[in-house]
Amino acid sequence: MDAKTSAELYHASRERVTAAVRGLAPADLDRQVPACPQWSVHNLVSHLVGVSADFVAGNLAGAPRPPWTAVQVEFRRNLPIDAVLDEWATAGPALERLVVSGTTSHPLVCNPYVDASAHEADLHGAIGSGRPPAEVWSATLDWMLDSPGPLTVITPDGTYSAGSGGPAAVVRTSSYELFRAIFGRRSAAQIRAWDWERPDYAPGWSLELPRLPQTSVPLND
Repeated sequence: MDAKTSAELYHASRERVTAAVRGLAPADLDRQVPACPQWSVHNLVSHLVGVSADFVAGNLAGAPRPPWTAVQVEFRRNLPIDAVLDEWATAGPALERLVVSGTTSHPLVCNPYVDASAHEADLHGAIGSGRPPAEVWSATLDWMLDSPGPLTVITPDGTYSAGSGGPAAVVRTSSYELFRAIFGRRSAAQIRAWDWERPDYAPGWSLELPRLPQTSVPLND
């Protein structure tokens, strides 16, 4: 993907999340995010803002592991949401300019829409703010699943390869379900319920497919 499109996808996600969160009641900001059960809505937004600030500052040591994200959340824990969003209104455009400048080759920095789109979907699961549009999760799938693998996932929008081991298998699902699954947002049972050509292969692949730790409970978002 070209840098301009990457920045535009991130910008659009940032604008949607900002619009959805600004003005929420305190009870909604304190609501637990089902896909990130250790975070509230406020914590999730703090992470998104912290990512942009850290990327711009070149603070990449440990990214994107939990200790790195925990600092972002803790630093903004007691700030009003308006202050957090105001910071994003500065750090976000700075990150977009960095992406377009071509002065970094770090894959996470060059593709900030990937993390943003995953958490935008998490936000939807928490407050019903709306799914990210297809263009951003389609781009995320193309970026995440860009290498040949033994698992072929057929969706109405495209065919993807995944996995590094296990038997060759074919499964059909929606692009959105695949997008959520590769970020660990679908349970093993939900993945096994996809349309597998060989149902006996589903149990193994349902544990292998997620790129991040898998949710232990079904999620609907």
